Amino acid sequence: GKGGIGKSMVSSHITYGLADKGLRVMHVGCDPKHDSTRLLLEGKMTPAILDVLKKKDFKIREIDLEDVVFRSPSNAHLAGKIYCAESGGPEPGAGCSGKGVTEAMRTLASLRAAETFDLDLVLYDVLGDVVCGGFAMP
Repeated sequence: GKGGIGKSMVSSHITYGLADKGLRVMHVGCDPKHDSTRLLLEGKMTPAILDVLKKKDFKIREIDLEDVVFRSPSNAHLAGKIYCAESGGPEPGAGCSGKGVTEAMRTLASLRAAETFDLDLVLYDVLGDVVCGGFAMP
């Protein structure tokens, strides 16, 4: 879908609703702007997985799960739990967002996020248009 139509708002509400019902949910934002989880984190911006990987020269063994996954402050009053991560990615027209999302997924799997947090569900808030050819709409 087109940018700015509320996909992240809807996905955040789905994540919250599922956690309110008792599920342990990880919400992964897959937009290069890395702002999908802001609503769930009460406005806080978090570092993107790709940015953390770049700082560590893409050495996953030097990254801790707490560097890339953040607990929602809402967990204090929910029956379940919300964990948040942002994949990050290249600027529009400057690379392949899909590859960035894949790298983020690989990182979360290597760090055993699903097992560590005993997740019931991982929700990916994906872009409406994944650009991989270096072209973007103006």
